[in-house]
Amino acid sequence: MNYASLFFGFILLVFLPTAKAQEFYDLDEIQTIRIYFSSSNWKQQMDTAKAGEEGYTLADSVILNQKRFLNCGVKFKGNSTYSVNRNKNPLHIKLDFVNSADYQGYDDIKLSNGWSDNSMIREPLAYFILRQYMNAPKSNFAKVYINNAYYGLMQNTEDIDKRFVIKNYLSSYNTFVKCNPESIGGSIGNGSNLEFLGFNKASYTSKYDVESDTGWSAFMDLLHSINQDFERFEQIVDIDKVIWMLAFNNVLVNLDSYSGSFRQNYFLYQNHHGIWIPTIWDLNMCFGGFATPGGITSVLTPATMQTMPFNLHRNESGWPLIFKLLNEPYYYKMYLAHMRTILNENFVQGQFKDLANQLHQMIDQEVKNDPNSLVAHDQFSRALTENTPGYNGAPASPGLFPLMDGRANYLRNVLSSTPPAIETPLVNSARSFMSTVTISARVTNATKVFLFYRNKLSDSFIKLEMKDDGMHGDGMANDQIYAESFLLNSATAQYYVYAENTNTGQFMPERAAHEFYSIDAITRSATAEDLAINEYQSSNNDIIYNEKANFADWIEIYNKSSDILSLEEISLSDDPSKNKKWNFGAGQYILPNEYKLVWADDENANYLDPHTNFKLGNNDAFLSMSHSGKIIYANTYGSIPSNKSLGRCPDGTGRFFILDRATPREKNACATDNENLQDILSVKIFPNPATSFLSIESEDPFLQTEIIDLAGKTLVNKTDQRTIPLQDFDSGIFLIKTTDSSGRASWFKFLKL
Repeated sequence: MNYASLFFGFILLVFLPTAKAQEFYDLDEIQTIRIYFSSSNWKQQMDTAKAGEEGYTLADSVILNQKRFLNCGVKFKGNSTYSVNRNKNPLHIKLDFVNSADYQGYDDIKLSNGWSDNSMIREPLAYFILRQYMNAPKSNFAKVYINNAYYGLMQNTEDIDKRFVIKNYLSSYNTFVKCNPESIGGSIGNGSNLEFLGFNKASYTSKYDVESDTGWSAFMDLLHSINQDFERFEQIVDIDKVIWMLAFNNVLVNLDSYSGSFRQNYFLYQNHHGIWIPTIWDLNMCFGGFATPGGITSVLTPATMQTMPFNLHRNESGWPLIFKLLNEPYYYKMYLAHMRTILNENFVQGQFKDLANQLHQMIDQEVKNDPNSLVAHDQFSRALTENTPGYNGAPASPGLFPLMDGRANYLRNVLSSTPPAIETPLVNSARSFMSTVTISARVTNATKVFLFYRNKLSDSFIKLEMKDDGMHGDGMANDQIYAESFLLNSATAQYYVYAENTNTGQFMPERAAHEFYSIDAITRSATAEDLAINEYQSSNNDIIYNEKANFADWIEIYNKSSDILSLEEISLSDDPSKNKKWNFGAGQYILPNEYKLVWADDENANYLDPHTNFKLGNNDAFLSMSHSGKIIYANTYGSIPSNKSLGRCPDGTGRFFILDRATPREKNACATDNENLQDILSVKIFPNPATSFLSIESEDPFLQTEIIDLAGKTLVNKTDQRTIPLQDFDSGIFLIKTTDSSGRASWFKFLKL
């Protein structure tokens, strides 16, 4: 990692302040937050609320970088970092306390006061390092003003909430657990250590908070598997992310975490496949800010932190994750590999010091001007290179540079076993859909080599052992080239390679599984003839829910071809004047004969499925699909009964009917006869293609007819005219809209020769 490159943008901003828009968690920009209370005794009100139920105090307004939000909730947060006698306490701002509101997609703002961190940079620096290896919050700095008085410089860290979860893990409806005990006193026992205490929820409520609507049963099942059914635990947990978490905590002496005495400050989310994923939280005491490992290890000093055991708690059952994983040789070698990667990329050559120095320099004047700073400026100035005393009841603050220089020397020695050497893997076969793909790599100094692959970014990786037997596309037997194959059944597959020997392991790429290699299948761009809007539903009460567990409108696109198609040029719209209101965009594909679901819920996002920037109407509403801006399907439709849908019969080519049973992502439920289908198309046009005239046939005695070109210009607008002359029309494709006496509209496409 070239840390210096990160701040090139910052240097530009100093001289060119309009070079780029300010983003709320940019590490190279200090944000400005202004809070306005109607009362001057706001601190007393918030202290009172903190002592009670920790409720919010209403702020008249909050301004984030010049954008104003009204009626926001504000409260003090934190345990050790909060004190009623402290002039600068951590803050939690809730923008949507009264009104629906967000700033750049964020509605909860978490601000820390730097207690116990004389350098003031531990949290943003640690999160920057962590995000190289697993999903983690963004963090930077903010100048905070309250009623126009400078409250001080604070660390500004992204909240781990459902917005974070869906952005990083692609769904948010499943079990979501905050692993922090209610109290950090002596009554917490082993804290949030994931030990199994039976299937009684009451045994866990003081140590964990299930923040989803439900999930205690699923969470207790996880605890049972960790402690008593490890084989199942391997199937329901993202073990790679767990190992990255443990390796990070150890290398960076992050003991206010699962790896320390309180065993806290992390979240667990069960994703759409039932896989549990950890997320680290609260890094303000990283780099030795918390000195109590717990268990058999004594309280550490800045000197003994440097040699804190690399396998801390491996033989202590009070830390079930560490105890189970690090005593399994296969996972223990992965742990050593991840530790070595973090060490080599950040600390062996002091790489992290460039970023640390730049952050420290950037905030120097703000710390000096801070009237409520918890650290004297002279101690702040020396906090990177020296151990400094604690203030406001905080422990001593180890100097970041001597701590991590010493830790790097220690870890470099204990992790000195030579790992396997893996050359960049090769893809040795064609990349057509449903073809067998062979991955090979030259690997030396290894006893076993494994290929991990998946066909979708939202899936878990599947493990295959690679062979060097001359029978798996690996060349000759015993030539140190290993290979294995898998079926490519998606537009893009991901993979990485892992090798182990007697002592340690090695990943390629080294940051796997957070980073990986990709294989793109052979695709082509969709044409107008390839696709059909096959079904849509505008009143989805309980048929199917999306990644947020919302029953939203949806549209189903059907691929009539036998190819993987790029949808980059395909657009959907609910507005006749805006053919390209919402575009699929780059990286969106549809598989052969796939029924692709698109949520019409005004999210304008892409999670497990794409989401449009509009919702479907349900009365005289419009829906179109366009290719490169030219309409390939358009229809104005009336009311669709609740939980029913409009769908083609047969799929892809048939007319639209009201279907009693909606079938998202599946073949439409078309009856063998038409008695169970409501035909919404009472109009026929012919001939098509047409040359000199177009005939319209309808049982309705009144019919309004409009003919529109693909640019949206109306060429004909007639009432009850059943034959339309076409002599003055140029050759090409046109749209025809008919509206009957009841106001029902139908759209057709015809070709003028």
